[in-house]
Amino acid sequence: MFVIIGYVVVCGMVFGGYALAGGHLGALWQPLEVMMIFGGAFGAFIVGNDTKAIKATMKAVPTLFKGSKYNKQLYMDLLALLFEILTKIRKDGLMSIEKDIEDPESSALFT
Repeated sequence: MFVIIGYVVVCGMVFGGYALAGGHLGALWQPLEVMMIFGGAFGAFIVGNDTKAIKATMKAVPTLFKGSKYNKQLYMDLLALLFEILTKIRKDGLMSIEKDIEDPESSALFT
């Protein structure tokens, strides 16, 4: 939902700023140019990819409008883990994390 709101805000700010600066919005609406640009890009995409890639891309397009599956807490946990690893390396040396990396299930660092 935020993605759609973001697109609306971006378009509103760009076109609104253009209009407030004295530009005529009619000058931006050129349907033939839009057709040539997007048609050419789509044609180049079709020519440059095989059927499998085209189907995978078309299947993935709706996910552009969904929110991220990653949240702030996940990023904070990842940064905390990275901090712990780098602190251990700084204090004990690079080889000190070898056992943790080779067997993360039994490592106190990754639990």
